[in-house]
Amino acid sequence: MTQRFVLNGAAALLLCLPAFGADSVLVVDRGLPQINLNNSSGPVRSNVRWGWYDQGFVGDSFTIGAPGEQWVIDSIRTWTVPGDANHEPTTLGDFYQDVRLYFGQGQGDLTPTTAGSLSTGSDQSSNPNIRISEAAQSGSALYDDFGTNLRIWQVDFTNLNLTVQGGTNYQFGVWGLGRTEPGTTDKTYPWFTHASNAPLSGAAEQGADGVMLLFDGGGRYQGTFNSQGSGWDKTADINVQVFAHKVSATTASN
Repeated sequence: MTQRFVLNGAAALLLCLPAFGADSVLVVDRGLPQINLNNSSGPVRSNVRWGWYDQGFVGDSFTIGAPGEQWVIDSIRTWTVPGDANHEPTTLGDFYQDVRLYFGQGQGDLTPTTAGSLSTGSDQSSNPNIRISEAAQSGSALYDDFGTNLRIWQVDFTNLNLTVQGGTNYQFGVWGLGRTEPGTTDKTYPWFTHASNAPLSGAAEQGADGVMLLFDGGGRYQGTFNSQGSGWDKTADINVQVFAHKVSATTASN
């Protein structure tokens, strides 16, 4: 199921943590859905992927902790599902020249926080703080795209050291610059980010609100996106897991 749109118009919780300090904990758990996967689930299918093709990418938001707290984000994990019935990559580098994490506070533009280039025939990023692996290695089911089974890649952005305020809304997005599709001169592989419908996923889906965000390729905010009635029959949120540690809690004074 590929979800393509214009403005008008699968697994248990992964138990392996990225490598960082022992005080880092899972603070936002909106991981891959565990039930109601793929077309065999019929109208209660929970998993979906979203891409904005040559327009940009689809992002989302989350909050950490409570007002007055200060946290440092150590790692952000998302998932991507490239390919279709005609083109299936062996590695993520076969389809994309790079991968980038965009991040920002409130509702507005994002900046690329971490980036790394990719080489064909490899899942190894030039940035050692970006780790790419197939989700199937941790037990995830393949993704059913209209009868074609596609692999899901997990992307971990580690050692981020992003200081954030508790109870504050933050936006994020992941995007990779596509390579040119064979037989074309100007058509590149689109980036698809894994998402799910929270009520049907059988997972925690912390902070899911059914509202996603649109950004152009430079990270500039383009508006909100609700998938229900705009490419799908239900709402969705980008799947994400955030690992962080608490720095301090401010005390109100009279």
